Amino acid sequence: MIRKLVQLFAVMLLLTIIGAVAIRYSGLRTETMLSKSDGKIKVVTTFYPIYLIGLNIADQVENVEVDSLTKLNTGCLHDYQLTTEDMKLIATADVMVINGGGMEGFLEDVTANYPNLTIIDTSQGISMLPNINNTFANDTSTAEEASKLGEYNAHVWLDPKLYMKQIENFRDGLLHYINNADQGINLEIEKITKKINQNSDIYLNEVQQLDQQIENYSNRITKSSEQKSINRKAVIFHDSFAYLANYVGMEVTFTVPLDSDTALSAGDIAEIVDEVKAQDIKYLFTEQQYSDSIAKQIEEETNAKVYIIDSVVTGDGAKDSYLKSMINNLDVLKTATQ
Repeated sequence: MIRKLVQLFAVMLLLTIIGAVAIRYSGLRTETMLSKSDGKIKVVTTFYPIYLIGLNIADQVENVEVDSLTKLNTGCLHDYQLTTEDMKLIATADVMVINGGGMEGFLEDVTANYPNLTIIDTSQGISMLPNINNTFANDTSTAEEASKLGEYNAHVWLDPKLYMKQIENFRDGLLHYINNADQGINLEIEKITKKINQNSDIYLNEVQQLDQQIENYSNRITKSSEQKSINRKAVIFHDSFAYLANYVGMEVTFTVPLDSDTALSAGDIAEIVDEVKAQDIKYLFTEQQYSDSIAKQIEEETNAKVYIIDSVVTGDGAKDSYLKSMINNLDVLKTATQ
């Protein structure tokens, strides 16, 4: 009798657990289905510069909702690990828009867990600079470093011409999804398409004007440098600036890595100081998201000067953040080379 009661209790407990799991699973599925059937296309961008594109091209498009996977102060996604909240957000998304080029190291986890999620790679068709994130640009990275950092420098948005290509890729990918995916919702496709194209043209025109200003500066300073044989070598403290430096004709002699798991010894710093002196380098470009303590130390021991640029990976979420940050960077460059 006791054995039968124990068996009965065990069966009831098992059924209770199964029922709870079933209810929980049903609840999650219902929540996801509701989120995807509320009449909107939900677009999740991976981080700040891509989020800004989304804000601009989906501005006042009622049926398209843009969100950022990461917080607006996260910065670059080097070594970023997805959180439970991130996964919940991805589960509600129709489209994920990425920078690409290896920036999103967690992408394999996303595609494995959400194989049907539409992913738009904004770096498609863009030729990237090689990834040189070691102390001296002429050194060869170790296999371990290459594996971690990837083959290419993915910070393409710091070149306005490449950023415009990213805008176009975002636009084209989103329109393709809208016009071809089975939405299961009633969309005014023609109206949405027209508005997205209009928004994209406006933003592209704004970035084009910015690009023209930087190009004018580049042409002027390059001509002046050639006439006066000016040394335009620079040390950078994060490889994102390589794109803007390349654009305006500065020679990045070497990169000092300042990511969270890199520690420079006194000997490393002394070696950099010696090279800066030997090559008479005048420019030390560091970034807002990193400490400038090492750059300041090098400045104190050489004739080089520290300049701080904005890599546009954090901000207040204003639509014109990219434009303002890049104009500020242009002003910094003008100050440095005046």
